Amino acid sequence: MDRWQALYNFWASYGYPTYEENSVPDLDDLTFPYLTYEARVAPFNGEVSANASVWTRSISWNEADGIADAIEESLKHGGLVQRYDGGIIWVTADESNFAQGMGDPTDDLIKRKLLSITYHFN
Repeated sequence: MDRWQALYNFWASYGYPTYEENSVPDLDDLTFPYLTYEARVAPFNGEVSANASVWTRSISWNEADGIADAIEESLKHGGLVQRYDGGIIWVTADESNFAQGMGDPTDDLIKRKLLSITYHFN
């Protein structure tokens, strides 16, 4: 598995449909909730900041909040490691601004939590 596949596997491990942010199906083909992520890599011993998003469709923020909180909980004790052929990706949460709520201008039922993380490549 290469670094790109490892990033997908990391986000898919949360158990929700997962898409690289430039490969999201049409809205009619989506099942909520789902996750999107930025596929970014850095050289060996490098790091890169990236974002991921939790997408739900509901009148309340409860589901989006719960998913974001679960992801934060999994990262809060030093992050998580995802292995790939030739190295590891250590994923950590941004300590100053991990999550923020955002809406969608086309549908007021869509609730989005934008997550700020760092990928460390070793």
